[in-house]
Amino acid sequence: MMNDNIKSGKKYWRSLDQIKDTPEFREFLRREFPQGASEMDNSWSRRHFIQLMGASLALAGLASCRRPVEKVVPYVIQPEEVTPGVPTYYATTMPLGMSAHGILVKSNEGRPTKIEGNKEHPTGRGGTNIWHQAAILGLYDPDRSKGVMHKGAEASWDDFVTFWRERMTQFQTNGGSGLAVISESFNSPTLARLKAEMQKKLPLMTWVTYEPISDENIYAGVRAATGRVLQPVFHLDRAKVILSLDSDFLQTESENAVAMLGFAEGRRVMSTKDDMNRLYVVESAHTVTGGMADHRLRYRSCEIPVFALALARELASQGLKLDSLKSIPGNIPPSVDSKWLSAVARDLIRAEGNGLILAGRRQPKAVHALVLALNDALGNVGSTVTYHELPDASCPDRQELAKATQTIQSGS
Repeated sequence: MMNDNIKSGKKYWRSLDQIKDTPEFREFLRREFPQGASEMDNSWSRRHFIQLMGASLALAGLASCRRPVEKVVPYVIQPEEVTPGVPTYYATTMPLGMSAHGILVKSNEGRPTKIEGNKEHPTGRGGTNIWHQAAILGLYDPDRSKGVMHKGAEASWDDFVTFWRERMTQFQTNGGSGLAVISESFNSPTLARLKAEMQKKLPLMTWVTYEPISDENIYAGVRAATGRVLQPVFHLDRAKVILSLDSDFLQTESENAVAMLGFAEGRRVMSTKDDMNRLYVVESAHTVTGGMADHRLRYRSCEIPVFALALARELASQGLKLDSLKSIPGNIPPSVDSKWLSAVARDLIRAEGNGLILAGRRQPKAVHALVLALNDALGNVGSTVTYHELPDASCPDRQELAKATQTIQSGS
């Protein structure tokens, strides 16, 4: 530290130990550390601190790293298809909501270690999403349910069979009154057949299908518009103009693995004559899909239905025939950007048959019914979006869950 000697006018260096008890150094500490300079007055050296920190980290590592007790028994007769160190690949199908995705699973000595998409399967076309990849982690999750649970305690399948035989005699007598089955949504011929057989034997039973995150609003909207349970399938590779209404179809919506491939295909330019698709996004929060948008409009999620009705009105004013819609608001709400809305409607009409409107699963069923009607009027149904029957599906229904909950709470 350099200090001025006022009397001699000379400058010289002094160490910290030489000046630590001087008035000028105490004044310096008061200015630099107004909350107190007690941390500067200690006998700890840097070497001592590093030594203690190293010892602490070593002890923490020894305490947390424990070799699991696992008895490895060699094969008595080794299977022909298993070669230690050489992985085996299996083609399988992973159900997810109302869909089934074809995947390839890498397995090492009978343990799945990696999931990839199956390019030969029509639903995934070689793509995967975060849910597929997370399935591997779920297999090794220590909190994963390993067996039957009864009133919060572990039980066995034999316990359940004994319990069910006693109850089955009672339910066969009263037709299943007082029995409720809660399941996830599925689209499986086997599960649909078993469900039908059970309902035939126990006609008074209650079957509830529920998932906390699902496409229930989409199916309800399609049913309201067509009277049937249909699965929408979007072909984004064919769409030239895309309008997303609160739909993050590139990340969080169903079938996003296929949507990513189709959207990328629509943006691939191989020559100067090729055109790219154009993406309009109306959303309340920034999403992956919004980040890819050519034109993005920030809009409150609860006001998306107002925007959809305004879009229908604008399309009709530009000459689109909307015979399936009996009533459209006469005026566009002032909160809607009329210039933005006019440009979207104009592009959708120009791309007739090659446009696409999507709505997110968070939007109410009225929006999905309106989107179906607009796609139909624009000639997109059968081209960029197709609808398929779901004869073996059990769709989620929150209202049925609410009814079953009230019944349970009433004690019946």
